[in-house]
Amino acid sequence: MLRIVDGRSGEAVEVDPGRRVPLRVVAHTGAQGGATALRVLLLADVLARTAEGWGGQVLVAVAGPADPVRDAAAAAMGIRPRAARGADLREAEKALAGPARVHVVPADTRTDTGTDTGALRLDVGPVAPHEAAAGPALRLALLRLDRRDRAEPTPRALAAADADLSRWRGAVARWAEAPSRPMSAEYAERLQAALDADLDTAGCLAVLDRLEEEAALPDGSRFETFAHADRVLALELTREIGGAGS
Repeated sequence: MLRIVDGRSGEAVEVDPGRRVPLRVVAHTGAQGGATALRVLLLADVLARTAEGWGGQVLVAVAGPADPVRDAAAAAMGIRPRAARGADLREAEKALAGPARVHVVPADTRTDTGTDTGALRLDVGPVAPHEAAAGPALRLALLRLDRRDRAEPTPRALAAADADLSRWRGAVARWAEAPSRPMSAEYAERLQAALDADLDTAGCLAVLDRLEEEAALPDGSRFETFAHADRVLALELTREIGGAGS
């Protein structure tokens, strides 16, 4: 079962992923701009993808002013667009046609997000510098961290993330040419366990790091497992399949 640590109580709470009724989520960008707002949207995206993996229906709205530049940056990071938007919480929940059950907010926000009514609060740490080059490398760099930690995506950190992506994409392209094999049940369980434990994307990526070095597994199995994980991570790991260098 999916569990989220409530930012107010500090307790892990089980979350119905939306199999009975839609899981309504509000991502609070508010006055936050730049990379911190993008991180809020990123965690809402990961939550939605994880819940959908459980067979749930997820509805996400953004509470905050419209920002076409931020929306373009979010798209560059693989964050799926959300049609629902409101200038504040009231308008966002009206667009969702119901109250939110999860609020994704900057950790230092002082704005009442409505969590006192029973909704969960998913805190997201700040990002500095305020501006960072949006793209898959930034997505990976942020997912490597605990969501509450301060993130500092320096040019060096982004270059390292980009190198990891290039290596993984090349490996996935090579593995795709191997005979088909089922994905590794053991590693798939580890990946799911990490995501279900408070959206531990850093733990999920650590599992992929180990899987990459697991030479005892058939390449076809490693390919299927990486491709499965990318449904949530959305790092375009299969992008180079069929390319000239694969």
